[in-house]
Amino acid sequence: MRPPKPPINPNHNKKVKNMSLQTASKTTTKGQAMPHASTAKASKTSASNLTFTTKFGEITLNPNLLLSFPHGLFGFRECTQFGLAKLPGMESSPLMLMQCTNQPAIAFLVADPSQLGLEISAEDKTDALKQTKLNGKTTQFLTILTLYDSGESYYLTANLKAPVLVESQTQTGVQFILNNKSYSTQHKI
Repeated sequence: MRPPKPPINPNHNKKVKNMSLQTASKTTTKGQAMPHASTAKASKTSASNLTFTTKFGEITLNPNLLLSFPHGLFGFRECTQFGLAKLPGMESSPLMLMQCTNQPAIAFLVADPSQLGLEISAEDKTDALKQTKLNGKTTQFLTILTLYDSGESYYLTANLKAPVLVESQTQTGVQFILNNKSYSTQHKI
């Protein structure tokens, strides 16, 4: 059973730019971030690779390494297949692109929270793995990042409340809401 969708912060009044490949965000009249898709280009470069032209540059995904998200992500239920790629020209960066292949206009900037100096407790990880029935030895926790425009500067936030769990052995993923109230959906980095 999937956990409920987290509430959107009604006090969020800042303009949001989703740091994703081809997905931008806009702020509604209520100040909530709502994603909308912009143009995307996807093509097959060979029988074994998928290429996506993104605002960060071109990425190539191996179709044999795609991840299945049977229930999609919160707010993106139709997005059920993703590939992970390093940012073009930034291979040493901890940031990755999580590109949806069945909805090419959708992608997210993600990272392992520990590589950003952030922590999800061992107890919370154990609880998430138990509830999702994923293998702890082959599961990686990722956080979705969002870029905010505060007018004069930009800053990143990480969604630590609802990490993405990726199980490499079965190539499956799930987004899970942690019960710990100390985590935020907009943890400022």
